[in-house]
Amino acid sequence: MQAESPSVPSGRAEGAASAAGEPLVVDMDGTLTRVDTLYELFAAALFKRPLAAIASLRVLFTGGIAPFKRAVGELGEIDVETLPLREDLVAHLVAEKANGRSLHLATAADRAIAEGVAARVGVFDSVQASDGARNLKGPRKAERLAELFPDGFAYAGDHTADLPVWRAAKAAIVVASNGLERQVAQTTPVERIFPGRGGDWRAWAKAARPHQWAKNLLVWAPIALGWPQLTGAGLAQALAATALLCLLASLTYVINDVADVGADRRHPTKRARPFASGALPVRDGLVVGGLGIPLALAAGWAISPAVAACLAAYTITTLAYSIGLKRAPLLDVFLIGVLFSLRVALGVAAAGLEWSAWLMTFSIFFFFSLALAKRHTELVRAVAAGMSEIPGRGYRPHDKDITLVFGVSSMMAAVVLVVLYLVEEVFPLGAYAEPRWLWGAPAVMFLWASRIWLLANRGEMNDDPVVFALKDRVSLSLGGLLLATFLLALV
Repeated sequence: MQAESPSVPSGRAEGAASAAGEPLVVDMDGTLTRVDTLYELFAAALFKRPLAAIASLRVLFTGGIAPFKRAVGELGEIDVETLPLREDLVAHLVAEKANGRSLHLATAADRAIAEGVAARVGVFDSVQASDGARNLKGPRKAERLAELFPDGFAYAGDHTADLPVWRAAKAAIVVASNGLERQVAQTTPVERIFPGRGGDWRAWAKAARPHQWAKNLLVWAPIALGWPQLTGAGLAQALAATALLCLLASLTYVINDVADVGADRRHPTKRARPFASGALPVRDGLVVGGLGIPLALAAGWAISPAVAACLAAYTITTLAYSIGLKRAPLLDVFLIGVLFSLRVALGVAAAGLEWSAWLMTFSIFFFFSLALAKRHTELVRAVAAGMSEIPGRGYRPHDKDITLVFGVSSMMAAVVLVVLYLVEEVFPLGAYAEPRWLWGAPAVMFLWASRIWLLANRGEMNDDPVVFALKDRVSLSLGGLLLATFLLALV
């Protein structure tokens, strides 16, 4: 069933008299939908045409909010078919429509978006919306509805900006949060209350993905190897740098989720992510990311310029990867290798250790290979499933031969480099009483890497290899053996 999308002309609205009670007028952003479509449009424009989106802010200050909504709507694009709706309210509207009640959509959103949402829901008799010249919000919305429904109307809303409309209404439906229903009840009988957004801290915890912080333990790898150079101040700086890296990792995940919100809503599992589901507003993601990242980088500068440079390089690379470069085959895994290597570099910079060309070169080859292992797994599975391409990745199934060759050869090069690192830098350091035990390290690494690639070639590498290693018993056992070689070398 399709809605009548044209607006009702001035005067009495069609269907104003109903045996089911006063006509019910429904707000859209935050009420019918769980999101604010203006911020969604601006975010879509910002990540698609950033300069044009920023320039559109001038319209806001010179022309006002209504022209700004129209301008942003022309720059950005959102899929109204995947916008998260408040299903309990939609079910109520369907039931009211079946009982003969007249239903109308009235929103401050621009008409183009409002008509699309109304058509999707399919129960509204008319649509009232901002038109590029007049912003239909608050008192203006109240005036318009009083004119259209002189015999009275009921109104469903979710925000204090709707209070003037409720005061003009005969009955209220409230999508409640922060005690809003009590304010509404002071002037208007409340017909029904629907629960508003709740549990934001849990949604933020999910969006931050703290389980990914395990990768940041790599900051301590060069510190463990170069511990004789470590000072108390270096230890404190390394702790602070690790905390900032964890914060930046979470902030970049937030920005990534905001950028991908449209695609996530079309994904069978990612649509449950906080921003895609509407549990968190896109506006808050933009604010938290936009303010948090510069503050974290400034804190890194307070530690040292080298720390700030590593953190800035990590942030820029992560955002570039998330927003577009993850679709470039081979470049995507190279950048993942760079991100892991930047963690190692951060440990060196924060602790004030001497830079090692051997260690950094090993890191690039090693983590490039690990990143390829996960991608190779996806290609092996794609071949088994008869797929012609990997959606959103830029790879084709027959590329698995290339990823296998590059990945295994890079891992073998990394093992050779760790041997050279031991010979050229670790042994001459004289920090180990029995350095011969350290020869066990490249052997353990070779065994672990070989197993990783065996599983990848079978299509059984389900997680990021670093995350996999923290869950896998064999990997943990080999990790314990690696630690034992260093402890035996010390005594």
